[in-house]
Amino acid sequence: MGMFTMKPIEEYDVIELINNGRFEGDLYGYILSDGGDLFGYTLFKIEDNTTTLLDSKTPGPMYLDGIIRASIAYGEARGAEYFAFNLDHEPFADYKRIFFDEHPNHMKTSVIFSGCKHE
Repeated sequence: MGMFTMKPIEEYDVIELINNGRFEGDLYGYILSDGGDLFGYTLFKIEDNTTTLLDSKTPGPMYLDGIIRASIAYGEARGAEYFAFNLDHEPFADYKRIFFDEHPNHMKTSVIFSGCKHE
């Protein structure tokens, strides 16, 4: 893999193609690409003040954290103050268990973005 790019999906037909009828409502997404080659994505929705991560595909766990954070930041920039995971999706269930096991599955965005404190 060369230089990869992570960016929001701007074409709704691409979201519909990735979704393939699995999730309902207004959906958003992020893609991971290497040049013109798509190699990862997230699908999520933003509603009720919450970004809910629904599905993902990444070539390995090292990409998952970045695309999760980008998706949550996207929702936060559009007014969402909380985030949650579709825990039926194994990568998200594992991620939540590893990083947020002590939290309910509806967390303030500050939980994921407040890890560092500067003095």
